[in-house]
Amino acid sequence: MELIDKCAVVAGASQGIGAEIARLFAKAGAAVILLARRKNPLEEVADSIRANGGAAQVYPMDVSVAGEWRELSAWMRQRGLACDVLVNNAYWRRLVPIGELTDEDWRQTMDVSLGSYFLGTREMIPFMLERGGGSIINISSLQSHTPEPNFGAYAVAKGGVDVLSKVIARDYAPSIRANTLVAGAVDTPGFAEGEEVKRELGRRLPAGRIGYASEIAETALFLASSRSSFVTGTEIIVDGGRSIT
Repeated sequence: MELIDKCAVVAGASQGIGAEIARLFAKAGAAVILLARRKNPLEEVADSIRANGGAAQVYPMDVSVAGEWRELSAWMRQRGLACDVLVNNAYWRRLVPIGELTDEDWRQTMDVSLGSYFLGTREMIPFMLERGGGSIINISSLQSHTPEPNFGAYAVAKGGVDVLSKVIARDYAPSIRANTLVAGAVDTPGFAEGEEVKRELGRRLPAGRIGYASEIAETALFLASSRSSFVTGTEIIVDGGRSIT
């Protein structure tokens, strides 16, 4: 198993891409710590992991709040837990033209969709250095490359995520690798546009369909494992060919 004896902290793990990553990492041998605001969905994901022989703990928190990351660090140290892999995976957005965003819309988008990635990285770096290194995987969006109308603040935030990975990679090489996983349209609970929109979007992609969360998780596993030991400071785009159309 590729992540045996590793510990992974996965944000946004209560559903969708985060939940799939947590399940796959656990299947690959990692002990996983699941983060999200809602405890019950986290427990359901953890239960599914344990039912398949994996190790999972839940820690409900708001990843956009610095104090809650500090509390997580203290909780981990009290229990002798480590962090070899960090998956930053969070977003908030309001889909309106950028000129119609309120101050609060902008702040909330930046705090969750970008700020939480910085906060998580800052808290987990000491754990990784104590273990001799680690891998940070920042989940981003194709909106950071080719923004569509009304995605304004979200696209800007995810562009910041792309650069954040490069900054981490430069600051902490060679001990810590950091990469961005840029996801295209993926069939998750956060895709609220409806089934017909999914089918129509899929027909426009070279792959002929939108993606599955499990496909994003497989790419994250590659970035977490030693198979990607020479990969750092870059972006891997998983979008069914959307970026070439």
